[in-house]
Amino acid sequence: MWKSALLIIFVWAVAECCIYRDNECAPYTVDETHPDYEIRSYPALTWVTTIEESLSNRISQYNAFMRLFGYISGKNERALKINMTVPVRIKKTTEDSKVTIEMHFMVPSELANDPPLPNDEKIHILKEEPSKFAVRTFSGYVWRQATWVEEAEKLANSLSDDDTVDKTQYYEVGYDDPATFFDRRNEVWMRKKNSEESNDVLTV
Repeated sequence: MWKSALLIIFVWAVAECCIYRDNECAPYTVDETHPDYEIRSYPALTWVTTIEESLSNRISQYNAFMRLFGYISGKNERALKINMTVPVRIKKTTEDSKVTIEMHFMVPSELANDPPLPNDEKIHILKEEPSKFAVRTFSGYVWRQATWVEEAEKLANSLSDDDTVDKTQYYEVGYDDPATFFDRRNEVWMRKKNSEESNDVLTV
């Protein structure tokens, strides 16, 4: 009995507390482990998000990042400085030579239920319901967009027989700042279809 109780406490602690290189990170539990990917469960999370469109992937990404960085640096209704969290999550689409970046910063757990509202109308708060993702992890500095595409294709191939995962889109997920050149953690996330984004609540 006591062993079961300890196991429950351990699993809860793993899911509720996550630190990566001194930064709070999105907590999760691993439901399945496969040779080159995992199925993870994430609790309800709050993200601050923005969308940027440009002819250049790098320009879109830079502008989106700086907008969100401004929010956590105090450009919000409370002039509150918010700790940086990880990962930075990006959904990217390309159409008619234009690149659209949807970038997410996770709101720290202590503010998740009551985040300060953004001053910038291009920034929104996303309340994400508990979700499951198929996740492929890889290392190295990603210099080329083609690397993300290749890693996503590898994950899609690994999931070719799994119809429960949406393989038509994915998140590019990074845990390290640009000044970290070695031992970097990168991930590709594909959402399980039984945890649809339509259940999420976008505010402001």
